Amino acid sequence: MRLKNDDPQHVRSWTDQNPDHRFELLTDGGAETYVKDGFSDDEKVLHTYLSLQDFIMRADLIRYLVLLRDGGVYNDVDVGCLRPIDLWIPSKFKDNTSVVLGIEVDNEMGPNGSKLFELVNWTIMARPNAPFMRYLVDRVIKNLEVAAFRHNTTLYNLRPKRQEVIDVTGPMALTQAAFQYLSQKTGTTVNMQNFTKMRQPKLVADVLVLPINAFGAGHQVDWSGADQDGSALVHHYFAGSWKTNHFDGPTEEEKKAAEEKKKVEEEKKKEDEAKKVEEEKKKKDEAKKKAEEEQRKAEEEQKKAEAEKQKAEEETKKMDEDDKQAAANAKNVAEIQKDSDTLESDSKNAVAETLSSEEAEELERLAVQENEKQQAIEDLQRVNIVRQKTREDGVRKMEEERRKAEEARRKDEEAGKQNGEAQGKPGNEVGQSNASNTASNEPAQGQGQPMSGGKPEATENIQQAT
Repeated sequence: MRLKNDDPQHVRSWTDQNPDHRFELLTDGGAETYVKDGFSDDEKVLHTYLSLQDFIMRADLIRYLVLLRDGGVYNDVDVGCLRPIDLWIPSKFKDNTSVVLGIEVDNEMGPNGSKLFELVNWTIMARPNAPFMRYLVDRVIKNLEVAAFRHNTTLYNLRPKRQEVIDVTGPMALTQAAFQYLSQKTGTTVNMQNFTKMRQPKLVADVLVLPINAFGAGHQVDWSGADQDGSALVHHYFAGSWKTNHFDGPTEEEKKAAEEKKKVEEEKKKEDEAKKVEEEKKKKDEAKKKAEEEQRKAEEEQKKAEAEKQKAEEETKKMDEDDKQAAANAKNVAEIQKDSDTLESDSKNAVAETLSSEEAEELERLAVQENEKQQAIEDLQRVNIVRQKTREDGVRKMEEERRKAEEARRKDEEAGKQNGEAQGKPGNEVGQSNASNTASNEPAQGQGQPMSGGKPEATENIQQAT
């Protein structure tokens, strides 16, 4: 077949890399004609292929039939050639090789880390009438009969799921057939252990198996642990859509994986819910602790405010007593001043008369007494000045204490509100206590009025006495 210039590059790569080989593209119609003509004397093959209606199972079977009858290299249409096919078989294996297979999957990524191994069926090389190809065709036909029987249907009505296609006609069917064929040929048990992690071609009986780098996809090479060393012979572009057309539901492995995922998600959800409950409990405990601490602080502030109030009342009482004492002192000063004036008058009258010695002594005694009285007046004046200053300082201090008590009352009210919000109850108790504090502070202000009213009176008396 002559390819056109507008055909995809990976399709034309086969003729570009292999100019001395004939290239044939097999269509659905051409495949059916090929089977009718080439296997007219093989009733089982003819009946199976013509009865089978699933297009992907037909595609699997036709490649095996073409290789059995004519040999050569079969490739899916989405596979490109990277190296000439004459170089695929090492010279030391050419004379003894009838079939060349490659590895598609070789890793530990199965359920619970189980081993996965699978041969490629998108690219196969074989001699005409190779014994393994005959064995593979017979094995696939048997698989199809078992599948139809299992579904209680005919090959014509067989509608397989995706995994069934892989197991009955696809790469897994090829892999199992290879293990069984080689076991019979060698008289030993041949399985994946004979080929896993191999990095060089291996010939078993007449079947040459190439390392995963040769036919495998790049991601499968990476997953196998092999290096992508440039030894790839083909490249698979994965352009087919057969898997979506055969998806009737998840496979058993997919179901198991989904169940495991669901289980993990449920466990995580439970852990998250438990963590959330614990966090909520912790928040409530912290809120309760904070409310109790605020309550304790409010009670301490209340006690402090009551103590300040009592102290202010005592200061007021003391200042009232000082005012009374100052008034009494002022009265004494006035009386002393009066006596002094009388004494001074008597002294003047006595000077005008002739004084006897006894009178002179008496006059001298009175003068001394007058000096003492004058000194007492001055002392009283100093005492009153000191008391006046002390009382003024007391008034300022009492005003400061009142201001602090009012501030404490305001804080109590705020703490009461916060406590009520944290516990979900109104903070009435703290608010009532603060109200009583406010009420009790008012008489203290009233008691202070006579004290401030008494200040001018005391000052006036002192001035008169002076």
